[in-house]
Amino acid sequence: MKLLDILQEIIEGTCGYTTDTKTGKKLNTPGGLEEADPKTGTGKKPKGSGRRLYTDENPSDTVSIKFKTKEDIVDTLNKDSFKAKSHARQSQIINLIHQRVRAAYGKAKDAEVKSRLKRALDYIESRKESSKAKTQRLNKLKETSDPQSGKAAPYGSGYAPVKNKKS
Repeated sequence: MKLLDILQEIIEGTCGYTTDTKTGKKLNTPGGLEEADPKTGTGKKPKGSGRRLYTDENPSDTVSIKFKTKEDIVDTLNKDSFKAKSHARQSQIINLIHQRVRAAYGKAKDAEVKSRLKRALDYIESRKESSKAKTQRLNKLKETSDPQSGKAAPYGSGYAPVKNKKS
């Protein structure tokens, strides 16, 4: 690099940094090293999972929750954004609320706060039990429906085609 080029970089303020060709903005890579953009989310990524924990990678899938009182939980579970989710996703949200209320109840010192959180905990536990019952009901229904019974499977069901028996 020539001395004039170095002086030009110093004057422009781009010394040791690369610039984005599209925007012309300085990239924070000292020495001009090219680095890949970080993936969305910074939380721990479980093995075999495409999702990271503790980050909101899909904001359209988000349901804002409140769990300070039983009424807050009722309002959360009655939201359209909650009801529009699949049963599996609803179960995850119910479990999340249960864990947070249980932790808050365990840490609460004030008697008034503890009683408020106890009512919330009792309510979310009842909702969790009903969610478990629905999951078991759906699993039982799935087990009893025999994909090889000779009946036509619904379109796009993922069942293998029924093979005709030769007699």
